[in-house]
Amino acid sequence: PSVVIYRHLGASPAVLHEICAGAEEEGVPTRVEPVRDTDGRDAAALAHLAALDSDLEVGVGIDAGGVIAVHHAKLPPAAPAHVTSPSAGRPDCRRAGQVAARIVTGLPIAP
Repeated sequence: PSVVIYRHLGASPAVLHEICAGAEEEGVPTRVEPVRDTDGRDAAALAHLAALDSDLEVGVGIDAGGVIAVHHAKLPPAAPAHVTSPSAGRPDCRRAGQVAARIVTGLPIAP
């Protein structure tokens, strides 16, 4: 079982590294799936699809513009649990991974 990350092929490898590191710091493994987004899906849509694909029901989406969304399978598709702007720095990217892991573990998400 792992948090599934759907990553647009154009997404930065450094961003992906930070997300995975954030989740792993919380003790939750990740599985990365590159997606060719020919339908123009945004980060929230990718994250929701990833959550549906995850045994843990938590997914992360990174869209072509660099937006990161964290989603739970039971939330409405357009209502991710966490969104990070495309201009986010490395700490914010790592935080997205931590948020995903904390949703899995049931720990509070600090502001």
